[in-house]
Amino acid sequence: MIMILGDEPPEPYDQPRGTCPVCGSGQVTHHPLGGPDPRLDEEDPPWVQWQGCLLVFSDRTCEDCGAWWNVEREEEDDEE
Repeated sequence: MIMILGDEPPEPYDQPRGTCPVCGSGQVTHHPLGGPDPRLDEEDPPWVQWQGCLLVFSDRTCEDCGAWWNVEREEEDDEE
């Protein structure tokens, strides 16, 4: 079987849910850019809400306190 690069289905979404940096809640919703791949056999967790092609400045929200933040910025701040 010949597989052309890019034809294999992507890995399922596997980022950990995490906790809110403001209130410490575990009720975090992820907002990844793009969309779910129809070739995947398993569904994404219910707390993952794909955002299509929107330009969003925050990729996580807290369902409890309403905070918005960006994981990449949070990781950059931790490195300083």
